[in-house]
Amino acid sequence: MGMKISEVEARSGVPASTLRYYESLGLLAPRRSDNGYRAFTESDIQRLDFIGSAKQLGLELPEILDLLVLADAGTCTGVKASLQPVLTGRLEEVDRQIAALSRLRDHLVSARDHVVSCPDSDEPCRSECAFKVLARTQTAHQG
Repeated sequence: MGMKISEVEARSGVPASTLRYYESLGLLAPRRSDNGYRAFTESDIQRLDFIGSAKQLGLELPEILDLLVLADAGTCTGVKASLQPVLTGRLEEVDRQIAALSRLRDHLVSARDHVVSCPDSDEPCRSECAFKVLARTQTAHQG
C-alpha cells in the first residue's frame, strides 16, 4: 500500500494540485489503488526531491522530464552527460542576465545621481530632469 496524495503533500510540501499537474506531464506516475486513489511510493518522494532540486537550478519542467526519463532508463553517466550541457546553458543565460542587470544598475545610479543634483524649483517638473541622464547614457553605450 502506498501513500495517499495528502501524505505526500504533507511530507514533501508540494501541493496536491502540483502533484496532479506533475502526473499529467509524466513527471510522476503513481500507481492507482483498487478504489482509484493515487498510491505514491518512496520512489515518488525521491523524484519530487529531484524535481525540486532541478527547479532550484532554473531548469524547466520539459528539461526535468527528459532527465527523469533518462535516469529511469539509463545510467548515472548518461544523466551526467545530459545534465552538463543543460547546466552550462543555464550558466550562460544567468551570466547574460547578470550583465543586463549590471547595466541597469549603472543607469539607475546615474539617474539617481542626476536627480539628486537637480536644483529645487517651484516650477512644474519636467521629465527630462529625471530621465535626461538615462537617454544620454544609453546613447553613449550605443555609440
